[in-house]
Amino acid sequence: MQFERLKKSYRKQIIIGGLILVCVASAITITTTRAKYKLTENIPLVRGTINYKMPDMRVLAINISEDGTNYNIVDEIPTSGYELNSEKSVCKVAIENSGIENAPKDNNITIEYKEGKINFLGVTKHRTRCYLYFDKYVPITISDIIATLNPKDTTPNFSQIATTDEGVYKVEDGMYGGYSYYWRGAVTNNYVKFGNFCWRIIRINGDRSMRLIYDGTTCHVNGTNTAESVIVGATSAEKYYSTSDGKYDNSSYVGWTYSLGSQRTTGGTSSNAKTLTEKWYNANITGTNASEVADGKFCNDRNVQSGSKWAATGNSFYYAGYERLYTDYVPTLSCSNGDIYSLKVGLITADEVEFAGGKNENNTSYYLYNGQYYWTMSPGWWNSSHAGVFVTRNDGYLAFGSVNATNGLRPVINLRSDVTFASGNGTQSNPYVVA
Repeated sequence: MQFERLKKSYRKQIIIGGLILVCVASAITITTTRAKYKLTENIPLVRGTINYKMPDMRVLAINISEDGTNYNIVDEIPTSGYELNSEKSVCKVAIENSGIENAPKDNNITIEYKEGKINFLGVTKHRTRCYLYFDKYVPITISDIIATLNPKDTTPNFSQIATTDEGVYKVEDGMYGGYSYYWRGAVTNNYVKFGNFCWRIIRINGDRSMRLIYDGTTCHVNGTNTAESVIVGATSAEKYYSTSDGKYDNSSYVGWTYSLGSQRTTGGTSSNAKTLTEKWYNANITGTNASEVADGKFCNDRNVQSGSKWAATGNSFYYAGYERLYTDYVPTLSCSNGDIYSLKVGLITADEVEFAGGKNENNTSYYLYNGQYYWTMSPGWWNSSHAGVFVTRNDGYLAFGSVNATNGLRPVINLRSDVTFASGNGTQSNPYVVA
């Protein structure tokens, strides 16, 4: 009887042990199943990564192409050297008993590809099946951009503001040689992302470097009134053009650099505008980004208008820009050698504002309008007591500002001619992105 009791006890232990094992296995299965159905983490697929949003979601094929036409199926997400073809890549929801071939595209799904990883946004349905297409990455060059511009080889009427998208024009470039291509009016294809900031293309210079003006940390639609598109970090009292304490009583103060009593110098004392603009540049454009910026040519035209004589003090006079831009409406990209600066960063010239569609008239439509007052780099007048520099007003008007006024600064840089862009078409939603 004792043996029988032991046998029964042993059987009981086996049964209890078995139940425990079943419970443990069930717990593991439940945990695994829960993990599967909560799955939002990145799942590696050999190389690269796919982020599945539904437990039964599948990528049915990964296709790559070297020429954008012929595709081969591969087992791995490419980690570099390719870009996702968003038009060809598609996700569908399999129809029960019908399969995937005839299923409609799910237009709510967005596919992202970044740094060798695939992410699906907007997946809400089970049985989602996706096909991915990748094209060989070919960087966009400045020459490629020029080839898409279809520039106008004519001269617009600069006595009229440009309020519509007039496109791109071609003009002789007096500083760089050759031809420059400049954007005019309410253009929408001159956005660039560079150094974590948005910029607008002013023009492509004669040497194929690209001149950009600061637009802020985000890209703004034409006609937007935003203080973000002028550099900050300086108090309004520090935004004087001439000196940090706002001196104005000498015509020499219109210089980007100046020596009191001298009409022009590319040495001497730095203007406050130069000091503040370079301070911002040195703090924000660093490392690899800095190496992609050219030593650009900037004009600080200190010639006086015809019939006038320069003087540091005394009788008033206008600088040549007044006659050229207010009377004759003939902006130029030429500049006297003594007024050309080689700089990493400067400001836009009043001539470039007029090329872009501004003049001495309100214009809230062209791409340079931002609802702010900001300095140009072009001298305007000496009125016997105050020195003045051209300024773009908060209504888009190309005006004069006394050098002790508190206007904003919009840095201007030139990307090197060999810079390439990883993507984009120049629009606000898809700007050119420097590679």
